Amino acid sequence: MSMIEIAAPLTDGAELKDWVLLIAGNIFIVILAVRGIGYYAKREWGELIGHLMAAVVIAGIVYAPNVAIGLFRGIWEKVAGA
Repeated sequence: MSMIEIAAPLTDGAELKDWVLLIAGNIFIVILAVRGIGYYAKREWGELIGHLMAAVVIAGIVYAPNVAIGLFRGIWEKVAGA
């Protein structure tokens, strides 16, 4: 009788993090787009521009998370003086 060892590689969860960021970010972008269409239909231009700016920020975080982290770290270092 022999035992077979099955060794599963340990992961740091990077793939799961990327997947969650992608799904959550896309959901936020869809919500912002739907609300933006509503603001466009009502001709509420200020709200539309605000939503578009929020969508750009969220898209940057979702599709370029490493760049966003570097940007936030840089801003925090300027604010905190680290």
